[in-house]
Amino acid sequence: MTHLIPALLAILTATSFAIEPPPADWVAAGQKRRDAIPLGGDFKPDAKVPAFVAVGHGARIVLSRDDGKTWTQVFFGYPGADHGGWATSSVAYTNGVFALPVGWTKPTSYLASEDGVKWRHLTDGKTPLDKSDADEMPTTVSMAGGKGVFVGSGYTTFTATPDFGKSWSTFSLYKLKDDPRGKLVTHHIKTVWCGDASGRFLALGDNRGEGAKFGHLFASDDLGKTWRWLAPKGLDAVTGRGVLRASGKVVLLLDPTGESAWRSADGGETWDGPHATGTKRATLSAVKGEFWLTGKPSRASADGKTWRDLPATVPAGKITASDKGTLISTDKQRFTILRSADEGKTWTEVFTFKPETEHVHGAQGLQDAAFGFLNAK
Repeated sequence: MTHLIPALLAILTATSFAIEPPPADWVAAGQKRRDAIPLGGDFKPDAKVPAFVAVGHGARIVLSRDDGKTWTQVFFGYPGADHGGWATSSVAYTNGVFALPVGWTKPTSYLASEDGVKWRHLTDGKTPLDKSDADEMPTTVSMAGGKGVFVGSGYTTFTATPDFGKSWSTFSLYKLKDDPRGKLVTHHIKTVWCGDASGRFLALGDNRGEGAKFGHLFASDDLGKTWRWLAPKGLDAVTGRGVLRASGKVVLLLDPTGESAWRSADGGETWDGPHATGTKRATLSAVKGEFWLTGKPSRASADGKTWRDLPATVPAGKITASDKGTLISTDKQRFTILRSADEGKTWTEVFTFKPETEHVHGAQGLQDAAFGFLNAK
């Protein structure tokens, strides 16, 4: 395989974040680990057992199949961080399969599992999306799942698979170059699923040129095959690129400070706001039909307009809920998983791990988590 040179270049690009460049044998060892992962494309989901999956850099994957009471680290790739071949910051779920992108810049691969224990490349390798290797994907920073489709997004390319890696489609934002608004310059595109009722994927990328401060919004109404560059109304007052989440029929855009929110009930076409959240510097999560902001103080809202106080004991970080209402808390600044069975009033530490420290930079905690259903053991 020819991953080695791109992997080395990708990691060396980020040397400003590290004390020194990683040695060549370290890069080669990481690539050997990637090459040993089996190909997929033949997943047979049977969504019966509820499960949480949490992920962190290095393709650290942690699993719970008992409503968050006990956890097991089921996979670890190789030490990695915010920029490089083992960056891992997103996990998605749809129709009995979890999937996550691994690698910021090149190489990037997608890993997936239908039982939570065995993790393989999402692709079967028969539809190469990159010139180098069949299991390498375009640069991807986030992944979303809905109606059996996984959509990945990064710099300028969206990827989508409707059949768990057997077939793929790609959409390049360069196709939008003739838009009357002028040249599109975007980066760090993150995608959300707006729910079965709308059937829409919505994506937010930052703005690296002239134009709206909130960034660029893109929408797909054909399950990720094609995308439109939206011209949303009502976001003129947003001061910078924030965070996008969907819950039920409402999509929420949180401004960079966390103090104001804008809401859309039509899939991102029109927005109303700003609505004061009553907090700042908070992490936004979609929890049991509400938006939760974990900050100082922590707040929640069902409609994005009116906000209520959450218990003062709710910890910082991302909140993920099970079908029973159990909450877990993960945070990229923390090496633990916390659990609450009483709507956030009390919390118990249910998992802890020791991060790798060699040739890594940035937060090494768990970057994202998701809930879904897996095959029985």
